[in-house]
Amino acid sequence: MTTLIFPTIQRSIKPGVIDLAWGQPDPNLLPVEEMKRAGERALNEYSWEMLDYGAEAGPGPLLDYLRERIERTEGRALRADQIIVTAGNSDALDQICTFRTQPGDTVLIEAPTYHLAVKILRDHLLDIVPVPTDEEGLRVNDLQAILAELKRVGKQPKFLYTIPTFHNPTGVCLSEGRRRGLVKVAAQENLLLVEDDVYRELAYDAPAPPSLWSIAPDGVVLRMGSFAKSFAPGVRLGFITGNKEFLLRMTGGGLRDSGGGVNHFTAMMLAAACRAGLYDSQIEKLRAAYRERRDALCEAIAQELPKTKFVKPGGGFFIWLQFPDSTDTQVLRGRAPEHGVDFVHGARFFGEGGGTNALRFAFSLYPPDELREAVKRLRNAL
Repeated sequence: MTTLIFPTIQRSIKPGVIDLAWGQPDPNLLPVEEMKRAGERALNEYSWEMLDYGAEAGPGPLLDYLRERIERTEGRALRADQIIVTAGNSDALDQICTFRTQPGDTVLIEAPTYHLAVKILRDHLLDIVPVPTDEEGLRVNDLQAILAELKRVGKQPKFLYTIPTFHNPTGVCLSEGRRRGLVKVAAQENLLLVEDDVYRELAYDAPAPPSLWSIAPDGVVLRMGSFAKSFAPGVRLGFITGNKEFLLRMTGGGLRDSGGGVNHFTAMMLAAACRAGLYDSQIEKLRAAYRERRDALCEAIAQELPKTKFVKPGGGFFIWLQFPDSTDTQVLRGRAPEHGVDFVHGARFFGEGGGTNALRFAFSLYPPDELREAVKRLRNAL
């Protein structure tokens, strides 16, 4: 067997450590056999079209499937020019920045928010302004005050990046009243909402609340969806629903004009899998597994770390754990691997200070017994 010089996957975990920093799926839950069948099915059905340059907006079979599913599950009609396929949400956000912003422009984020999305924004040299959140999500009144102050100094934000459904890192959902309030403010202030909706399919107790896109006037929201969490991250596929003029700019840009649609071969395979019902069955499998893992982790935290505070998430991958103010989780993280556990300390999710007494646990990668053991190890480290 040839010795590999380069790694094959992104994840790297120290031996003996239960590493709850990784918001990634358990390899045992990935749809390997399903994709084998989908690949053969797709090649039989689409033949050479799978191996050619793909249409700029994405392949018709996948777009048709997405349109039908979105209309059925979200109750909003979707024209063909209001959706495109992307290479996942990271690609989508990077492309939105490319076509929407210039270095030095102002964008808004939640505090806390997904730390690697902030890294993408910083790649584009943007001025990032945080908006506070609480147990009901983004605080719309604070957003209005921030917009007023920015307007006073002559700044108009290019967009607000938000994760209103099963938030990363907090796990909370933006309340219904705030959803409608946020959409109203955005429409009034000509503020584009970039909605990261990657966890929508992973709802464990009740259906996910309406997306911002589904309740907003046309042009107010660009909603980014992805197959990374609900099917498999390696397919590197997602979609954007939004204003046709902006999506036409993306599909007409140099990237797609030169290379065609993103991940065309895989997108055709995924279309075949979806049309065969494999996507729905994968979602149900993941919901059952992750629900059990979430419950096990929450029960262990309540038993082993009774002085902490957290909200049991209704979906997604994450639990946001808050310790007494005297606890510095960055210091704790330096000690934790010695006890065989790891996590992401809370300060990483804030752009300008905060979260020093919090941490994020991901429950997607490990089975229940290992999650319980991880909490015991953290207690010992603490």
